[in-house]
Amino acid sequence: MRLIYAALVLAYSGLSLGVLEVFQAAPPPRLSFDAPSCRQLVFEHSFGNSYEAPYVGAYSPPDGCDFTTAIFNLSVVSSGRQYDRLATLWLGDIEIWRTSTAMPTQSGIHWSFQKDVTVWYPLLTQSQKVIFDLGNLIDGDRYTGPFNVTLEALYYDDGYAGGFHPAEYIYPISTLASSSNTTSLFSLPGDSGSVSLTLPKNIKNAVVSLTASGNGAEEFWFTNVPTEYVNTFPSNEGWLYGYSPFREVQVLVDGQLAGVSWPFPILFTGGVDPGAWRPIVGIDAFELPSFEVDVTPWIGFLTDGQAHTFQLRVVGFDGSAENGIGPVGENWWVSGSLFVWLDDTVEQTVAQSFRSEIAGPAFDFHSSIGVAIAGDGTATNSSLYFVLAAARNLTVSSTIKTGAETREVTWTQSLSFSNIQNMTDLAFNQSLAMVTSGSHSSSASDIISHYMYPLNLFSAYDVASSGATTNPGSVLCLVDRSKLTDGISALSFLTGSSIGPESLKTRQNVTSSYHWNSTIVEGTAGVDTMDGEVWLSYSGGSAGEVGVAEYHRYAMEKNDSVLIDEQGWGQIPVPSTMPLPYVDGEPIVP
Repeated sequence: MRLIYAALVLAYSGLSLGVLEVFQAAPPPRLSFDAPSCRQLVFEHSFGNSYEAPYVGAYSPPDGCDFTTAIFNLSVVSSGRQYDRLATLWLGDIEIWRTSTAMPTQSGIHWSFQKDVTVWYPLLTQSQKVIFDLGNLIDGDRYTGPFNVTLEALYYDDGYAGGFHPAEYIYPISTLASSSNTTSLFSLPGDSGSVSLTLPKNIKNAVVSLTASGNGAEEFWFTNVPTEYVNTFPSNEGWLYGYSPFREVQVLVDGQLAGVSWPFPILFTGGVDPGAWRPIVGIDAFELPSFEVDVTPWIGFLTDGQAHTFQLRVVGFDGSAENGIGPVGENWWVSGSLFVWLDDTVEQTVAQSFRSEIAGPAFDFHSSIGVAIAGDGTATNSSLYFVLAAARNLTVSSTIKTGAETREVTWTQSLSFSNIQNMTDLAFNQSLAMVTSGSHSSSASDIISHYMYPLNLFSAYDVASSGATTNPGSVLCLVDRSKLTDGISALSFLTGSSIGPESLKTRQNVTSSYHWNSTIVEGTAGVDTMDGEVWLSYSGGSAGEVGVAEYHRYAMEKNDSVLIDEQGWGQIPVPSTMPLPYVDGEPIVP
């Protein structure tokens, strides 16, 4: 069923069936993509030398087509040598999809991924400027692979069990730069991260959706060290990045904290070990996750007809700061959207009470540095070990009145975080055990949402004496991680496309040995080895007629080949992520 677009991909690309299919294990948004009410090509574009040169075009609603559900299908083909690249899709100043690319082979790869964009219905029913940014580089020698991208929209007139009621308005929390034919991403911490919005007076519900990802020195933020430990190994200067492995993305309303996201650790397809992520890419690599904060408790303040500030901010851990909160490095790409539902029976929503209780984040940090004494008495640092833990609780509630109706609305969060790292061999050997977990609830539904992100990672680099990874070298990578979620999206529930909780359990286990040449992006045939598995089990509460109730996928890969790929309309057991086996601080390689 996930190959239904293979013919479409090949038709646009002109490639043969000999190219490698790359995929992310993910539940499909529908039981079937057959018989849409209408479909249209949004754009087709080749991204070669495309830094600061996004695709800019026009989106128009489908003519004479009634629809409730909208699916965007993104298809990409590429061949040659190329790094992984980040991409963002915008309708005007609002980001609706953040994705990344796989790394191609000389013979070519292709992939397609489908995203349900129904919650963006107010944008899809109006003409919009469409911007797709995929910064890429072709230099004729080292980097030779363009990304040929096709985006198609499919529209369905689905009936929803509880009715269809999309948001009346969606407001951007971004730089508002689409008029200059560029994306509206905030690059934090350099940008302000804030917008000023004047909202309707009769708001019933309001939800902020935010997307945030670290790039550059912040791409592997979860492997970073507290800034004071960056120079633990002076002979390997520049290898370690600072600002700690803790990140919190904050939503502020008029300068007051409204909610937070402790982000999922993304491993892109060039991450740690480029040989580890093909043909099965990492969890969420093709659809970077967003996070929702219900700001309905604030609407009593927001409906006064005055301008109000919405701000997104990213912070880290700083043990020298009084509250433990510190800055982060460059650059976090962040954007958000404010979804607003109205109550047409009243002129103005008013607040009768408001309460905000914020605890934390409370941090616990301890570390130790091993020292080796040479025969001449010279002491050098031989290892770095540290543990960083954090916890936070947040509750925002209010009593709001709309006409004759009075209701209590609440947003609550409880989060915990643990990051344990051990480094030896001048930090070329690095082990990581991290768990992020949390729960949140809002008055949008009576369902409490939970999530847990366990990550166990070991990497051992063997590089040239200069320490530069642009020279031939190798890396051994062991990773075992999971994403475990159950709960409900406030946006889908309020829109009517979901009426119950959904549960997702996915685990990925990979062992890879990668030997790069001067290009880095190209391994060494006959020497590189990789073994991997992915499990996924899903159950959903879709309100749609062809919504997915249950789905599973299990796949096993070896050396750029898929050995097993089983999927179907049911659930499977997903084994738990396990700590990597160690003896005397070194991993036991299977």
